[in-house]
Amino acid sequence: MNPRDRLPGTMSLLGDALRLAALLAAVVCVVIGQWDDAIRFVVVLGVLLTSRLVALPRPFDAALGSTLLLATAAMAAGWYASIGWIDWLIHCVTTGAVAAVAVLLLIRTALLPPLQHPVLTSRRATVVLLVVTVGFAVGALWEFYEWLATNALGIAMVVGYTDTIADLAMDGLGSLLAGLALAAWARRGRTSRRSVSAPATGADNRGNVSP
Repeated sequence: MNPRDRLPGTMSLLGDALRLAALLAAVVCVVIGQWDDAIRFVVVLGVLLTSRLVALPRPFDAALGSTLLLATAAMAAGWYASIGWIDWLIHCVTTGAVAAVAVLLLIRTALLPPLQHPVLTSRRATVVLLVVTVGFAVGALWEFYEWLATNALGIAMVVGYTDTIADLAMDGLGSLLAGLALAAWARRGRTSRRSVSAPATGADNRGNVSP
């Protein structure tokens, strides 16, 4: 069997393994009494189950799961305080994955044209620009949350002008890489829904696989 033919199954197994890991992490946190972390892992599990339910493309489902799980585990383990560069890494990979998935969902809800629409196929850079724009929006919302958590909720977080600029720079870098990945995905004839077999040759107005 061609290794490429095994890739969808491998991605599916990875995505499901990440969902199981989120569930187990939540249970462990409950057992040891870390209720805040347990709630975070439950939220991540809910997001990943939703990703599976709406049949996101397997690579983006796996990317979303791995990055959200990493970010939540880093918070539970205290890595943000003990590892100086971990915050930049997580901003980069997590924001990129979230931005790409957000664009796919906007396509699925017909708020953006499908990946195989002539507007996007004629200029693949448009796909990259969309993901980067959404990524910066996601990053800005997170910075609002950090300010609110620190100033209104009393949650200890690393904040400040330098931290905000660095976070947004990494958000932009991650979104750029994710945008390039999504553009490459579209160039192969893929759509916003996970394929059952071979790549589709066309898509409907919501970016779904044609029969």
